Amino acid sequence: MRKPRLLAPGPVDVPPQVLAAMARPVIHHRSDAFSELFVRVRADLARVAMVPGDDVMVLTGSGTAAFEAGLLAAVPAGAAVLAIRSGKFGARWAALARRFGFDVVELDFDWGRSVDPEAVAEILAQHPEVAAVLCVHSETSTGNLNDIEAIARVCRRHAPEALLLVDCVTSLSVAELYPDRWGLDGVFSGSQKGLMMPPGLGFAWLSERAWQRHADAKDRLVPSNYLDLGRERLSQREGQTAFTPAVNLVFALEASLAMLHREGIEAVWARRERTNRAVLAAGEALGCRPFAERPSPAVAALLPPDGVTASEVVSGFASQGITIAGGHDHLQEILFRPSVVGYADHYDAITLAAALEQVLLDLGRPVATGQGVVAAMEVLREA
Repeated sequence: MRKPRLLAPGPVDVPPQVLAAMARPVIHHRSDAFSELFVRVRADLARVAMVPGDDVMVLTGSGTAAFEAGLLAAVPAGAAVLAIRSGKFGARWAALARRFGFDVVELDFDWGRSVDPEAVAEILAQHPEVAAVLCVHSETSTGNLNDIEAIARVCRRHAPEALLLVDCVTSLSVAELYPDRWGLDGVFSGSQKGLMMPPGLGFAWLSERAWQRHADAKDRLVPSNYLDLGRERLSQREGQTAFTPAVNLVFALEASLAMLHREGIEAVWARRERTNRAVLAAGEALGCRPFAERPSPAVAALLPPDGVTASEVVSGFASQGITIAGGHDHLQEILFRPSVVGYADHYDAITLAAALEQVLLDLGRPVATGQGVVAAMEVLREA
């Protein structure tokens, strides 16, 4: 018998107390009990997201739904947007904006490379008409963490009127993130990553500046019915949702946020950075090279040794009962991506190191037993 282990960058393994919360009896979504729960959960979520006030919104949908809702709420129809693409999800936001008729200016970087803030400054100087900049914080497809704080400074200096809307799907509660302090205008995420929940909830926060743009452009926005953040904002400030919410996922969110608060969000960031670095160290010790220029703590993106394909590594893990992720698109055969972003601790990092040793041995690689585990443990002992 093999114990199944989910060690991919999403969906992730879910804590038992979060699963238990989902099994609670369903309550009516228009009851006082749900309103009290919803107000409490949104306040807790704002603390984890490091945003002020009560304007972080919980949507029944994915992180993509949250990003789409934020874009439609804050940017007038047909306006120019700068879409920064350095991986699969940066490309997704460019395609999303184009589908809704925005005038999309694209800035491309090689997959795995970090977004260069000075390149952002140059293209903003060439396109002063840009109303919003779309960027990914943690690019899950490549394992790279972009320096959003530096990008925000550049946007403020070179395009002070442009909003900065950020995909934080795998960085929320995973990597250092201070939206208000850094001057971000939109943060969007989902439940199935760092919040250690099943898929099904999206999260959206807009700055006061973005809400003012929403008010100013009220009659010029691309219309949406289900994803109308303006209507959601009014409802959620009253402890309700505009449409029927996933009630039991809100119970789960309450449980996951309580776990994060008990540990302390900055301690969570440090733990996840350290355990991910341990996995990367194990990979390097076993002849695998890190792919990302600036690794995100959400995922260890690794290139297999010469003569081994990434799909062979992914299949090897699967044969041991461990689910990890492979590469997207042109990286499918050259990139594998284990992750300890969900309900995981340092022992899961050691498990990944030991499993990678076994996978490579099974593929005929000359690996010394314990080599990867020792490398991982040396990183973990730093704590």
